[in-house]
Amino acid sequence: MTRRWFISSAAVGAAADATSVTGSRPSFSPAVRIARAIEEQAAETFPDRPGPALQLLGPGDTIGFDRAVVVREEPPPGCPNSPANYLAHVEFSDASLPWLLSFPAARKLPWLALLVLRDDEGDLKQGVPLPVVDAPGTALPDLGDAWAWAHVEARVEDHETPEAAVTRDVRSGVDNVVARLICPRALDPDRGWLACVVPATKAGVAAGLGDTPPPDATAQAWSPGQSHARLPVYHWWRFRTGKKGSFEELARNVAPVEGDSLEGFGSRTVDVRHPWPHKDVLQGVAPAQVTVSVHGALRLPHTDTAEDVWSDTASMNKFRELIVEHLDAPAARRQPERVGMPPDRDEKSVAAPLYGSHHTGAQQVPADGWMNELNTQVKYRIAAAIGARYVQLEQEFLMARAWEQVGQVNEANQALAATELAAEAARAAQSKHLDPMRTAPLTELSSLYRDVIEAGEESTGGRGQPVASLLRHSAVPDGVATTAFVRLTRPGGALRRRSRRAMEVAEAAAPTSGAVPAGGVTATAATGAFLSRALDASKVSMPSTWLAGVERSAIPPAGEVVHGPMAASESRAGDPSAAFASQTLNDVLFGLWMVAVDFCEEGIASPMFEEFGNPRQELVELFARKEEGKKAGDPRAAARPVALRGIRRKISAETRATPLLAGVGMGMTSDTLVKRIRREIHPVPRCMGHMTSRLGEVVMGERSDQDARPLRPIMTHPEFGFPIAAELLTRWPEWAVPGVSAFPDNSSTLLEPNPAFVEAMLVGVNQEFNRELRWREYPTDEAGTPFSRFWPPGGTQASYGEIARWAPDAKLGDHDPDRGTSLLVLLIRGEVLQRYPGTVVLAARSVDRKVESPDVTWQEPRFVLPVDERTNLYGFAGLSAAQAVAEHWMFVMREPMRGAQFGFDVRTPESPPFDSWPNLTWDEVPTVNGFVVPRVLAGADGERPPALGPGQDPPGWEGLDASNFARILFQRPFQLAFSSSAMVGEPPA
Repeated sequence: MTRRWFISSAAVGAAADATSVTGSRPSFSPAVRIARAIEEQAAETFPDRPGPALQLLGPGDTIGFDRAVVVREEPPPGCPNSPANYLAHVEFSDASLPWLLSFPAARKLPWLALLVLRDDEGDLKQGVPLPVVDAPGTALPDLGDAWAWAHVEARVEDHETPEAAVTRDVRSGVDNVVARLICPRALDPDRGWLACVVPATKAGVAAGLGDTPPPDATAQAWSPGQSHARLPVYHWWRFRTGKKGSFEELARNVAPVEGDSLEGFGSRTVDVRHPWPHKDVLQGVAPAQVTVSVHGALRLPHTDTAEDVWSDTASMNKFRELIVEHLDAPAARRQPERVGMPPDRDEKSVAAPLYGSHHTGAQQVPADGWMNELNTQVKYRIAAAIGARYVQLEQEFLMARAWEQVGQVNEANQALAATELAAEAARAAQSKHLDPMRTAPLTELSSLYRDVIEAGEESTGGRGQPVASLLRHSAVPDGVATTAFVRLTRPGGALRRRSRRAMEVAEAAAPTSGAVPAGGVTATAATGAFLSRALDASKVSMPSTWLAGVERSAIPPAGEVVHGPMAASESRAGDPSAAFASQTLNDVLFGLWMVAVDFCEEGIASPMFEEFGNPRQELVELFARKEEGKKAGDPRAAARPVALRGIRRKISAETRATPLLAGVGMGMTSDTLVKRIRREIHPVPRCMGHMTSRLGEVVMGERSDQDARPLRPIMTHPEFGFPIAAELLTRWPEWAVPGVSAFPDNSSTLLEPNPAFVEAMLVGVNQEFNRELRWREYPTDEAGTPFSRFWPPGGTQASYGEIARWAPDAKLGDHDPDRGTSLLVLLIRGEVLQRYPGTVVLAARSVDRKVESPDVTWQEPRFVLPVDERTNLYGFAGLSAAQAVAEHWMFVMREPMRGAQFGFDVRTPESPPFDSWPNLTWDEVPTVNGFVVPRVLAGADGERPPALGPGQDPPGWEGLDASNFARILFQRPFQLAFSSSAMVGEPPA
């Protein structure tokens, strides 16, 4: 812990040892002390050996100092209203500077002095080598007293002495110690001043003016009674004193008042006799004058009214009936029962704003809840209209800030729009070309390399295998996985076209009597009907469908065991790849096991693949036509039945392993595969994945391809962190605090927030700005809450939340972030705030109704809102009016302090008597020609200052040093406390 110490002067090194003056310089004679120590003998000390006299630099050897050592000027440069009761001073970081070049004396005088001149007493002029000022004698203090107005201030640790701290600081350059020059001149109020640091000796003056040092160079730069002096200036600044009145005097003028004792304060009376400007809707119902009382954003304690208070209840009821009808009219025009009716030309088709409709989606006034209160009560519609008006006035500024926040949303929305268009175009194309496809051709769209067959546990341990991997180790030729094969077997491919043409020729040539046509029947024609049905099969006929698996119950027992490529650890009832090759590539089509069974073995109850019809009967008829063709002697008959011979050879000659089909473990039926194919080729999921990789999960994470519009634009809104209360006070202070313009000067009172008014205004400002955003084509859905903060501070302070998420049945005022913790606002108007803009205002929970105890609980305001240059609002969180009165809270005005201040108070009727140095005022201070003097003066009204009683430190005014005068002149911050009970009326019974 540190303490403040004042020290009269500081000198270190050779300057502290100077004892004489040689010429115009201080001098000293160094001495050498010799000591001798010999082992086993007593030490010897010899007399000091004097050295030659050495001269030090004096004030005549310098033309100034480094201005960087000036750490503070008081009053600050350019200050427009400095307190006139304080003394001007300047501080140096080098604690020894004021005495560094001083001449030795019994009471060493500083070689620098601080002058303060009125703006009409002199001004700076150009000089060589330094600027000069011609100071009148009335502005020159007595340099014989200069010792009293220069001192050192040190912050000293508890375990350290002041002298040690000063020595350490001077030698190390640490700025814990400063030197200070004070000008003892009393300042006149409301004047401009020039403060100058000048030399205090003639030697310094001559050096600064570029003159030859005079014979009396060590003398003071001017003498008492001298008419004027031309002085060089080392350092200067300007300031101005304010009007008469110290902080204490002005603070004591502030008186607490009860707000409800002031007429017209706290609420405004609004005339509601004519709510519609061009029509008297209340005629016959309302008297000549109808008024309603409206509170603002701040109200007096104990004045909470949830409902409007009209001077005429019947008028209020009629107004609410009319306003609901008026607001509901636009939505009523869109009711289904009005379809086809003549247009409604009533003026209600353009209604007043339905506040809250953009956030809730409601198009008519609800029967209850916050929207009902907001739209049917005058005081809340006024608040919402004020918010809307603010947006209208500031729309350009607000939109500029909104566009700054949109960032890359526009680019993202452009990408989403393009992707949505592509997805819709792809969906339309698929609907046209793919939806009509049957199962068989659709399965050909599956990718052999990407589609994965979900194998069962008995095959691959539950892991999936691409279709291509099954074919790679099978009897299926490599060409099956090529695009050429897909083109050959596609519905519009060459094989299909040839078979279709052959069928058309055969059917056209077939006689109605069943005779064999003259041209015979070709192998291609014979197989055309079977191929067509195979390609158009709807269930499990195509090769890719076989590989997808079939029901186990539909597979007959195996004729022999075949070790297929599906899994090395298990025996299978056939190789699906071999079945695929047998059907598709062995004599173009046939080799189907099921065809062999149906043809060669009679007695099959039902064929396995009903899509093929009855192949046995078809082949019998085919052979019959073949034999008939031979009998007819057709010369082309031998060339045509090539396929038939191959078929008969396969059927009759060779014994096949049965069945050549996948047995089990494929885990996916044809229907599942088809659904998967349709799902995989659906454009929306693929587009969603692409946009997720591009925009990230933050944007796309909450979207699903099941949404009505998954690629919809990003709807956003800007966020404004500044408090709306500050804007309201700037533009319409009477709606922030009704009656504040007429609030009496030098008064204070307590207020509390009106959360319902605040929320109504926020709804209005957000709804109007959302409309503006949509008009400017901002990417928004008009349901956001760009303005969610009313009271300072802004930024991350708790807000009122998203209006769209307010519960419909909630009341206005239920969404206040301070609800449950309270907020108490202190209103102060007075000259003290104008003269002392940095005035500190605190709340204190008093002890025995005093604030001097260390047990006092102090609380700083959460915000300070200026109303005008003389009026401020101070908000204290967690404090209510009733609590403040019950717990004896007091509000303290404390003088702002920029640093150490020196001067005296101005005596007022409320000032305490002079019984200690802190109570010394200018009326008791001894002065000569406006300068404070360090001695007691006798006057007609007695001595100045009067003698103090015993026990004071210091005991008197005379016989003191510079540190004592620094302690007397030092000004502690003044503070004034007033009780909260004096500003809050008694709560209603």
